[in-house]
Order: sequence, then C-alpha cells, then structure tokens
Amino acid sequence: MIKEGWQCHVEVYDDYVIKRFKTKKEIGDSVRRYLMGMGKNLSELEKRVNDAEKDRIYSLKLIVRNKIPDKIIAFPEFLDDTHIKQKKVIEVGDKLEEYFKQNKNKEWKSLLVKIIKFILVLWEYGIHDKSFKFTSNIGLLDDEVVLIDFLELTDNKMKVEKQIRKRKWVNYMEINKKWKRYSNEFAEYFVAKCDEILTIDELNKRWRNKIK
Repeated sequence: MIKEGWQCHVEVYDDYVIKRFKTKKEIGDSVRRYLMGMGKNLSELEKRVNDAEKDRIYSLKLIVRNKIPDKIIAFPEFLDDTHIKQKKVIEVGDKLEEYFKQNKNKEWKSLLVKIIKFILVLWEYGIHDKSFKFTSNIGLLDDEVVLIDFLELTDNKMKVEKQIRKRKWVNYMEINKKWKRYSNEFAEYFVAKCDEILTIDELNKRWRNKIK
C-alpha cells in the first residue's frame, strides 16, 4: 500500500514503512490540491512549497545535530538521500477514531494527554513540531508515543513561545472539524489540556535540558 503526505510518498509494509521525499514539483501538486480544497488563493503556493522544502532540509539537520533518540522518532534508517525507513506505527488519528467508535471516553482522553505530554519530551531535545498535525505526525509504537513525521521541526525557542501565546492548538482544532463527528467534547478537552500543559514556564524548564 502507498500513502501520500505533503512531503513524502509512503510505502507501507507489515512492520515498517519506506518514505520517499517528493520532488519540488510533487510538493507543489500536493499543496495546490490542499489550497484549492480549502478555497484559498493560489498566490500562497510558491511560498508554501519553498517553505516545505526548507523545513525538510533543516529538520533533517536538527535530528542529527541534536542527537534525537531513535526511539522517539520510530527508529529511522536513512537509506539514501531521498529514502527513509521507519518502523510501522499506529497513527494517533486512527487510534482516536477507534476509541470514539467504541465509546471509550476514558481511553481517548488518556491518549490525548499522552500526546500533549510528548511535546514536552521534544522540547527537552530542543525541537518542536510547528505544524501541530498531531493526528498524522504522531504515532504509537508498542504503546509509546513517537514522532513519525519529523520534517516540520523548528529549534527556534522564540517561535515556539509565540505559538504558545497564540494558542496554535486552537487553530488546529478549527481546521480539523472532523473530530466533532465523533465527540463534541473532543475539541474542548484537547484545547483545555494544551492550555494546561503547554505553558511558557514548562517550555523554559524543559527546553534543551537533555542536550549535553
């Protein structure tokens, strides 16, 4: 099976995946479809494509420079300049949908808190997933939370602080309204927990404290 994201084509096997970085043209095609689907102006296209390419290059450097542990990024193997192999995970979005359909309220709430607290772990290594696409960028490997898409990272603490002050997670919930199909409580609970856990004080306490 082949899946597709903004920046990669993903070949899915029994216990691992192979990701191939898209060309600039392929990224442009993906971004164009997204903008048209959202009814947005295509004047944003070139900037978004350039930003995506820059993000990928810089994020890969961060993974190496900050010595991010393999276990929190699904044990990546860099096969060549355009291919990465990672362990296959359960995407958080799929697990949440499973819990919603089974009316397991306690379980989805517990998973949400686990996801949000994982962001604190990333801060300890001086990185932050600025996209907040937690349902697709984060997965579960042997019940442990891992970052599966690490191509939209920043190490700029000021940018992270800005996202916290602007409550970036609120914007994510507004864009991804599909979760309200499963639970009206979901967005409110998610936002409340982000407000509680993702604070400036927590950022200052944890930022880069595991980098020697």
